[in-house]
Amino acid sequence: MTPATSPPTAALTESITGTIADLLGLTTDDVVAERTLFDLPGFDSVAIVSVLERLEDRWRVEVPADGIVPEAFETVDSLAGLLSVAGADGGRS
Repeated sequence: MTPATSPPTAALTESITGTIADLLGLTTDDVVAERTLFDLPGFDSVAIVSVLERLEDRWRVEVPADGIVPEAFETVDSLAGLLSVAGADGGRS
């Protein structure tokens, strides 16, 4: 996978929110209304893998395996941080 530069925060946040909403059959308002992503119905390990794959493809980044920890998927902001770091270092941490 060719590394990309870090995506802009607003665009990345919107992309994450839309991806999660689409995958879970929710609205983006539903996604942002929850305190954590784990409070969303259906946001489980299978959903995490699907969301991450879609976002890596969309932003042309590869998140290193050691970055895939529960804390990285707690909120849209924490997930944006994970993807931004992957974009900034080409997926190598």
